[in-house]
Amino acid sequence: MIKSCLVTLAILSLFLLSGPRDAGAQAPAAGGYTVGVVNVMQAIADSKQGKAANSKLQTKYDALKKDLEKKSSDLEKKNEDLRRQASTLTQDALDKRNQDLMKEVEDFKVQAQKSTDEMQKAYQDAMAPIGQKAETIIASIAREKGFSLVLESGSGGVLFVEPQYEITAEVTKRLDSGK
Repeated sequence: MIKSCLVTLAILSLFLLSGPRDAGAQAPAAGGYTVGVVNVMQAIADSKQGKAANSKLQTKYDALKKDLEKKSSDLEKKNEDLRRQASTLTQDALDKRNQDLMKEVEDFKVQAQKSTDEMQKAYQDAMAPIGQKAETIIASIAREKGFSLVLESGSGGVLFVEPQYEITAEVTKRLDSGK
């Protein structure tokens, strides 16, 4: 959310500070501004690069998830075994096994958090270069169309936009073409 706000502010600043419009650009709206709208995340997700990155991320996520599910299942089995054996164990032995199990549960929680952090970093690393390309493309399209600013529609702040001002598909197309 914060990143999309920063992206929106950066794009807004770029357009407000940009020079004169191209001769072939659209005339400004009645208020003197022409506003474009883009869903950056959708444009990236629909692009070939975004799909490839998401596929790699999904493979990584599936492997991490499988490992965590196995460890969780093992912990549940150990807990169930301990419950069944509780009546046959001495209090000291029961306490020791409970303590060992609790340590394993804590270790599991730490590993799960590390996996979450690893996935977030992998996502950021995979999407940052695509996002930078998308921002450059958005600025280029905005200049070509004479937009005074471009709003991010993915954050939920845009309720309606005329189709000629919606540039998400064009951003995806240009991401795919490499231009």
